[in-house]
Amino acid sequence: MIMSQQTRLQKILPFLACPHCQGDLKYEPSGLCCLACSNTYKIRNGKIYFCDHVGPHDDLNSFKGRLKKTLGKYYYSIGVDIIAPDYPFNFKKTLLRYVNPHEQIVVDIGCGNRRIHDDIICLDFTDYDEVDIVSDLQKLPFKKESVDAFVSRSVLEHVKKPWEIADKIAECTKKGGWGLHVIPFLYPFHASPDDFHRFTHHGVRELFGGWKTEEQRSVAGPISAFLAFFIEFLSIVFSFGSTRLRGYLYLVFCLMLFPFKFLDCLFLRFSSFMSISLMTLTVLQKKESIRENLD
Repeated sequence: MIMSQQTRLQKILPFLACPHCQGDLKYEPSGLCCLACSNTYKIRNGKIYFCDHVGPHDDLNSFKGRLKKTLGKYYYSIGVDIIAPDYPFNFKKTLLRYVNPHEQIVVDIGCGNRRIHDDIICLDFTDYDEVDIVSDLQKLPFKKESVDAFVSRSVLEHVKKPWEIADKIAECTKKGGWGLHVIPFLYPFHASPDDFHRFTHHGVRELFGGWKTEEQRSVAGPISAFLAFFIEFLSIVFSFGSTRLRGYLYLVFCLMLFPFKFLDCLFLRFSSFMSISLMTLTVLQKKESIRENLD
């Protein structure tokens, strides 16, 4: 059964808290009201707005935003999975090995306009069609230890203080709950709306200190890394400083070169290639007790 947006709203309501004071929220047809600080949050078309919609900030991100709005799911299924230089990774298959989104609360932070699974709660600060909760990642609107799993894909490099996001994720995740995060390592600068960090696979484990690392592997390897930089290089050289032209040239070079990324299938199974990986997947489990975290 496909879960509707209204059903997802009803599913998540008992686990929400005021992002400003962590107070309980009272549901009303027009929105949510905090019983502690009296802040109100609108509900429109089945979506909850904990912050104002944030749109693109520069030409390149505006271009990407227009493509996401225009192409919808095809931006990802064709634009990202096929044409982009990143090797296509089946995130849903991995996710379902660890959690059951139909029975558990699974939140995709920074989801963009792509829903991994019909029962997942999608959260982003941009009001895409697939988003259920519009919220700032710095102020996640969930009760302590209420969420079974948080997932993210190419998100944590875009926040100024990812360690604060990691702490907030840990606070809101149930003991024994899960975190599945795809994070770039060797990836060119990409503002959406900005870009601040890169993480080695060791750096990701440090970012989520206190969690048990269940799995860690490359999901876009050395061929993808080479293509990402080569396409970026060609786009910069032949755009002659025009950001708008650079965006279109990037698409052209992706169309010309994307077949080579599938050669990554020869390297992804070898852990030694994580040192020159485009992206890594890290699967973490929140430990059951404070004592276990200290050990």
